[in-house]
Amino acid sequence: MSGLTPDEAGRLAERLKLFAQPQRLRILSLLLGGARAVSVLESETGIGQPVLSQQLGALRRAGVLRCERESRSIVYSFQNDVEMERARGLLGLLEAPGDGRAASAWRRGMPATREEAGAVFARVEGREGVEQGVGALSARPMNDEGWSG
Repeated sequence: MSGLTPDEAGRLAERLKLFAQPQRLRILSLLLGGARAVSVLESETGIGQPVLSQQLGALRRAGVLRCERESRSIVYSFQNDVEMERARGLLGLLEAPGDGRAASAWRRGMPATREEAGAVFARVEGREGVEQGVGALSARPMNDEGWSG
């Protein structure tokens, strides 16, 4: 197994920074259920329109999401299946074994365990050894806002 090159590590760090924002994670989790209009995302997340537009724009500029005009609505969805699987894998890392969320995650097509999420991430990223990183994250306690530091 070889480690990440400096360029790979830099690209991965930038991608993780993009996802390291609670509002963006909420948006991505909803879009795993299918495309949604901005007005629906606003209603479902409670995120105000100016902030929601800012977060959607960041995800769109990064190539994670795309938007299309449908009548008088702007509808967001994942740019492609690869981006959707990356988000699914990342959000699957939040599943704690036996916490009752695994069944709902499975129904939404998300991995039920951290290990499964790591496998999805490894498959999408094409990198072996991600499970090792998932194991390290699994050992860290979580608080109400996610991984503790």
